[in-house]
Amino acid sequence: MPAPTVRPNGQAKKIGAKVLKSSKICHLCVGPPPDTGPEYWRQADHLQPHGPPALARALRYIIQFSAVGTIYFFLVRFGLELASAYPAATAIWPPAGFALAAVLLGGYRVVPAIFAAAYVANDASPDPSYAAAATAAGNAFEAFVGAVLVNWWVGGRNAFAVPTGVAKFVLIAIIAAAIGASVGASIDLGLGTSVRIEQVDWEKFASIWLPRWLSDLAAMLMITPALVLWVTDRPRSFNLRLLLESAAIFAAAGALGALAFSPWAATVPNAAPLAVVAVLPPIWAALRRGPRDTATAVLILLGFAAWGIALGGGPSAAGVRAQPATLILTFMIGIAMPSLALAADAAHRRRTEQTLRDTRRELGLAREQFAQSQKMEAVGQLTGGVAHDFNNLLTVIVGNLNIAQRHLESLTEAPAERLRRVINNAMRGAERATTITKHLLAFSRKEPPDPKPLNINRLAHGLSDFLRRTLGETITLDIVGADGLWRAEADPFQLEAAILNLAVNARDAMAAGGKLTIATENILLDEKYCRQYDELAPGPYVRIAVSDTGTGMSMDILKRVFEPFFTTKKAGQGTGLGLSQVYGFVKQSRGHVEIDSEPGRGTTVMIYLPALPANLREEHTAEREVTGADIAPTILLVEDDHDVRAYVVEILREHYRVLEAHDADSALGLIDRNDVRVDLLLTDLVLPGMSGGQLAEQVKARQPQARVLFMSGYSRDTIGQQWPTDAGIEILHKPLTQDALERSVRAVLNQPY
Repeated sequence: MPAPTVRPNGQAKKIGAKVLKSSKICHLCVGPPPDTGPEYWRQADHLQPHGPPALARALRYIIQFSAVGTIYFFLVRFGLELASAYPAATAIWPPAGFALAAVLLGGYRVVPAIFAAAYVANDASPDPSYAAAATAAGNAFEAFVGAVLVNWWVGGRNAFAVPTGVAKFVLIAIIAAAIGASVGASIDLGLGTSVRIEQVDWEKFASIWLPRWLSDLAAMLMITPALVLWVTDRPRSFNLRLLLESAAIFAAAGALGALAFSPWAATVPNAAPLAVVAVLPPIWAALRRGPRDTATAVLILLGFAAWGIALGGGPSAAGVRAQPATLILTFMIGIAMPSLALAADAAHRRRTEQTLRDTRRELGLAREQFAQSQKMEAVGQLTGGVAHDFNNLLTVIVGNLNIAQRHLESLTEAPAERLRRVINNAMRGAERATTITKHLLAFSRKEPPDPKPLNINRLAHGLSDFLRRTLGETITLDIVGADGLWRAEADPFQLEAAILNLAVNARDAMAAGGKLTIATENILLDEKYCRQYDELAPGPYVRIAVSDTGTGMSMDILKRVFEPFFTTKKAGQGTGLGLSQVYGFVKQSRGHVEIDSEPGRGTTVMIYLPALPANLREEHTAEREVTGADIAPTILLVEDDHDVRAYVVEILREHYRVLEAHDADSALGLIDRNDVRVDLLLTDLVLPGMSGGQLAEQVKARQPQARVLFMSGYSRDTIGQQWPTDAGIEILHKPLTQDALERSVRAVLNQPY
């Protein structure tokens, strides 16, 4: 059952309209919450429209019934009147072809219209009323059986889409035509009324049955396809060249039909072989224009053939001593069905080639996306490695500057004040370098996230004051939160940074002022849409659309917009890491990001974050009470980087007894040789030889009371096998500051055994 649409109200409608303008969003739908159950759908059923009122449906059926019955009545009366003037005209019985087409297009409910029209039309003839009723029943049953077989065996109105469908339709027409012919021959012989079955002259029965069968068969094979195809395969757009070509085919069919079948050319000596040229228009249509025009060309030829038969035959029947109508109809069927099968095959081949071209085009786009993804991944690996090594350097720089600041707090002399200012300047530079490093790690998806269930509406409104100060007085900020917005799981600080980066970019694009709109909405991404992107799973998402009315971006800029250090700003006005940080954060959160922008039309950045089930609530954690120990605990520090180890030791020795080692073997040797009690193992996760996790297991085996605190500059994805599996293990992320280190050490030491 399709999900009911949730209509965004107010400004969200405008934002949704701009977002859905992008061709990439064609497979998005707004849907129900991710944890909906059967009760929701039972209630949603009442929201679905239940179709037009019964009176309107009844009126539509009456109109359809009347139209089919009226057309069929006039076709029958015209055929009967024509047969009374030209007996040979009954060689083709158009009502049979129309009746089958009507049931295929209108459904079985039009069968009573065919019966009623046939009864009224035949009841006006001198035949008894029971003969009219039997004839009407035979005609209606013939159309019904033919439609049932076509729908069941061939695929209904799509029977002429493939050559096998055309072949099956021929067999069905042979069977269906036999029904009407049998009923008509039985009525003519009085079978069941004045003649018993054992009294039937079967030779006479066959002589009556065969022309009737052939007339119905010819109508079904050459009239039904044209009617069905003109209804189901209508031209989708106006194309003058194709229209002129179709007109030329139909004109050629008329000219060659007149030459081959009309009485006008009957006096041309030795003109019978000219009938072969009648094959050309259907073949032309089959190869160039498809089944619809092929069936139409055949129908035009059939009209001239019927004219020639009714008036005594054209050149193709000249010199034929007996049954010229049978010869012409057989010839026409021999033209029509192979041409229609050829047209179906050619159309199927064209569709296949178009599908292949579309697939190749999509494959080309996928290759470009893959190449871009590989490029971004390679740059991410490079920046991640650089940022990790830089973290160790920053740990030493920031830590020692922090220590120097603390020592200078007790000094008041002028030189100390000047030194304090210099150190503060250096600290600000180091903190900025730390921020850039975090952005690099976020882009490379190696910055460890701290995802939490978020109310994004609340988060966006909480940023409003800060965003307004950032945007300035010339830019209007509008935050449109969707009602009933699902919670999403993401790192709140990284999401705030991403929104701030987008707001700053929007401000720079609206130098003369404008409007920035932040809109949220519940979205369901389907499988067809998600197949376009790696690592994107179908399901419920929360969309954050940040739209501005700025200058917009060209396609060339859009292709590079997520590359790190790429910027269109002047030198010194931007690092080029803003959008790359957004990209890294979204991918790290298992989400998706898109940009819709045109020069002069503004920009909309859409962030999709996975939604959480409705029963989750935002987690509120309380600060743990930290108390100092009466006796200085012993900490075993294991770090392979000498400078980082020296900095950590310098901090911890003020309050703790510290043993240091550069690898796991040295640490275990310290424990074994000195018989020392270790209260806390502070170790890097990645060590030469034995990893930090393996070392922790060895230490816990020797001293179960020892607590463990890990340090790392890597993320879990990077060192998956070395990452601890125990969810309760604390991990301290580099670069280390004195406050963070002391706080984490106290927290772990205060944990109960």
